Amino acid sequence: KTPPAFYVINFEDLNYSHRCNPLDPASMHDITDAVEAARVILLGLNRSWLKKQGEFFVESPINFVTALIWFLRKFSDGEYCTLPHVLELMQIDMDKLFTVLRTEPEIAAFINPFISAFVTNSMEQLEGQLDAAKIGMARLSSPSMYYVLSGNDFTLDINNPQAPKILCLANNPQKQEVYGPVLSLYTTRMTKIINKKNLLKSSIV
Repeated sequence: KTPPAFYVINFEDLNYSHRCNPLDPASMHDITDAVEAARVILLGLNRSWLKKQGEFFVESPINFVTALIWFLRKFSDGEYCTLPHVLELMQIDMDKLFTVLRTEPEIAAFINPFISAFVTNSMEQLEGQLDAAKIGMARLSSPSMYYVLSGNDFTLDINNPQAPKILCLANNPQKQEVYGPVLSLYTTRMTKIINKKNLLKSSIV
């Protein structure tokens, strides 16, 4: 009944791109959403980790990014819950960062190992854990990606009967290592959002 709107995500040419926040707070209902998002991003950026899931130096960075995402979701009602804000937040000095993160009780289980390492001065281990997250995520730090990922021209509920959408995700094979993890985040979040009752039939190609 309602004609679908057409949207594009294109990091290469912003003239042809709309803006959409895959970490939209309205679709982040509990901390498992943050866990899933962190895992998709970091495993996409570090393909060798796929075979090492469950190991300490893989799960630690995922827990760290999970904590950052969920802190931003809870802080100020999710006003700053975007991937660019996650990237900027992780650059803050450890003592200031952990002081702030400790104010959110829901992420205590995720950050306590980092705080313990910081308090006991196990800096080499701690820096190794945090750098594993920072180095991979740094590849996503660009003005064009920040612009697209922090906007809200549309939401990912593409099969909403009141506002159906056709969404095209543009890629560049030469930059697949950078764009791939973010496009995976869009599709993962979209799959979860559209898989509900009383919505239109839809497909992801």
